[in-house]
Amino acid sequence: MKTFVAAVVGVLFASGAAFAQGKPADGQAAYDALKCGTCHQVAGKGGKLAAALDGVATKRSAADIKSWLTDPAKMEAKLEKKPKMLMSAAASMKNGLSPEHIKDLGAYLATLK
Repeated sequence: MKTFVAAVVGVLFASGAAFAQGKPADGQAAYDALKCGTCHQVAGKGGKLAAALDGVATKRSAADIKSWLTDPAKMEAKLEKKPKMLMSAAASMKNGLSPEHIKDLGAYLATLK
């Protein structure tokens, strides 16, 4: 039974359901408030120090997006070419994001297809 529940949770998480409780509008507000656009671009606006986020929802799984928001150093270690600015070094990431920010940012990023 535990294996079945874990499998169902895994499928839901991988399908994007992990951010279903988040609010995309609040995520966009958090993106602005946390100054994510200092390094990232969306729709041609923002910095060029890290990856542009246009289409991120089609390039990364919900699990990867969550990992970037919760443990960017782990995800950076997987990159062959490091960006000019590491997400793990960003001021907004120093103390970690709140669970609410993670859900809302994830929901917002899931809209970027």
